[in-house]
Amino acid sequence: MSNHEMTPHELLEKWLDGEQLTEVQQAQVLADPETKPLFENAQSWQSMASSYEEQEVPSDTHIVMPQLKQVSRFQGHWIQWGMAACVGFLGLLSVQLWQQNQTLEQGLVAQQTQIAKQQDTMQKILAQMQTSQNLQADLTNQVLLTNRAERQVALDDLLAFLQTQRAQDQAILRLQLNELAEQVEHAPLQTVAHNGGQ
Repeated sequence: MSNHEMTPHELLEKWLDGEQLTEVQQAQVLADPETKPLFENAQSWQSMASSYEEQEVPSDTHIVMPQLKQVSRFQGHWIQWGMAACVGFLGLLSVQLWQQNQTLEQGLVAQQTQIAKQQDTMQKILAQMQTSQNLQADLTNQVLLTNRAERQVALDDLLAFLQTQRAQDQAILRLQLNELAEQVEHAPLQTVAHNGGQ
């Protein structure tokens, strides 16, 4: 991934690892509402660490300890590194929390999409059933309008058609309901597996 394609969080991680950012990259980090306070806090801590001053031993002290100055200088460097490490740790922790939040949001979006598909499938099933019922009502009206001589033949044809149509509708409905039940049963498992993989 090139520097221009790096997210503000990735740029912040890069900076916390000790790499310098260009002015454009730094502006990108400061433009993001999540990385801006982290970056500013880290800069503040680094500024405090770099401006740390050693305390001089008062001149009226009768005991001269040349090693004390070396120890205090060592402690000053240790504190600077410790503060920088704390800032880096907090920055990485916030980035990891942000990434986990993104993963959860993606899982919720996937579940909502799956539910919307299932609702759409149910609406299609209901629309097919309504169409079938309307067709049956139309055929029934046509039979009632025919004369008595033709009515018996029409009734036989209607009954045969209704039985065939009912059997087809039930078969289609069973298949669609079985498919919908499988989707509902497997959707949460797929979402959990997806989230666990990340």
